[in-house]
Amino acid sequence: MKAIYIAGREPDGGPGRLATRPVTEVMSSPVFSVDVDILLGDALEALVRTGRRHLVAVDGAGRCLGVLADRAVAAAWAHDHAALSRLTVAAALDPDPATVSTDARVIDAARLMRAGGVDAVAIVDADGRPVGIVTGSDLIALLAR
Repeated sequence: MKAIYIAGREPDGGPGRLATRPVTEVMSSPVFSVDVDILLGDALEALVRTGRRHLVAVDGAGRCLGVLADRAVAAAWAHDHAALSRLTVAAALDPDPATVSTDARVIDAARLMRAGGVDAVAIVDADGRPVGIVTGSDLIALLAR
């Protein structure tokens, strides 16, 4: 027979309390970002160089235009083997950027990720500049504490 461990009450109030925490407490920062006008091949190089699976895409003024996932780069390449040297980051971004403001809660980021079918959300300040990113891995780490 296997033993089953059942944890006692968590001092922070449990999963419900975790969901209402400010997203800024669980986001990864600083943000690794790329300009939306660079080629996908250069973005792929940045992903590999930083060891990340997501980069925040910004315009010339530093405003967030979305999150570039490694799987979006792979999908573009699978569709067109010349994509890495022909398409820019802008072409691989979702038209509805996955972003939440700095006053959002963890549950807001999680709901946006689920509704949008994405595994990362950029956290932006009042001017739309990225200050952090929350990924599915960040949410799992939060629950596993």
